[in-house]
Amino acid sequence: MEFTATMPIHIQHVQLPWLFEDGTGQVKDRVTVVLKTFLRYSRLKNAIESVNRLYPGTRIVVADDTPDHLFTSFQSSNVDHYRMPAYKGYFAGRNLGLSQVWTEYFFYMDDDMMITETTKMDFLVSFLDETNFHLVGVGIQDRLSPTTYLALGNKTHRCIVQKPDPGYYSEIRGFPGIYTNDAVLNIFLASTNEAKAVGFDPHPLLARIGHNEFFLSALGRLRVAACSFCAVRHVRGGPVPGNYSKYRKPEKRFKAKRNNYNLYMHNIDCVKTQWVVNKARKQ
Repeated sequence: MEFTATMPIHIQHVQLPWLFEDGTGQVKDRVTVVLKTFLRYSRLKNAIESVNRLYPGTRIVVADDTPDHLFTSFQSSNVDHYRMPAYKGYFAGRNLGLSQVWTEYFFYMDDDMMITETTKMDFLVSFLDETNFHLVGVGIQDRLSPTTYLALGNKTHRCIVQKPDPGYYSEIRGFPGIYTNDAVLNIFLASTNEAKAVGFDPHPLLARIGHNEFFLSALGRLRVAACSFCAVRHVRGGPVPGNYSKYRKPEKRFKAKRNNYNLYMHNIDCVKTQWVVNKARKQ
């Protein structure tokens, strides 16, 4: 009787580490704040001031696709304000901002968010330092809204089931109030190199609305957590020049094209949401 044995051999270069200088070890030396803005300069001003007040000296990268005739520069000693071609969009701006980060971690927030004492950036940094997680999300005031994803099917037919209730797998041992999950809100601290490896898809269909797409791309690549006692403030109201709502709330036809693109990109047939009825949700 004859047998054939196959022994796979993997030959590769040694992967060199990518080390970061800690400096003083303070947030300003280890974290870069990344903001994507469009038209909402009064809110951007508040966001920048909140960072400067609580973490003075921290570098802030702003990606801005506001049209030229409405553009206002916020460039300063610790703010790098990058001017994009008009209307390039949300994920294109996130990618630009992330590409300019050289610290070990970056904190992403929208331009209508403000860092407060409850954001606890120092704690978030120590959490990523002490664990093997790549990203930790925070809440918006009292709303955390984590989500888990379940891929059902096979390589030919697959569906992603989103489970926002309870939205997490388990509490992380040694870190009460922090939960492991697959997606968080669009305010988070993340490892720069790992997030760059996933990136934000700059496709035009993700220009106006885009969030879950990053976490679907990160599924199986990034370890994600959500912290229930860290939060930012959401600023509502205030003047917004130009036709902001037109770009912030696209028509249904645009949303349908975006959904079809997402299905094709991830080779899935559907994305469903599964709720648990009559059960207290983790906030």
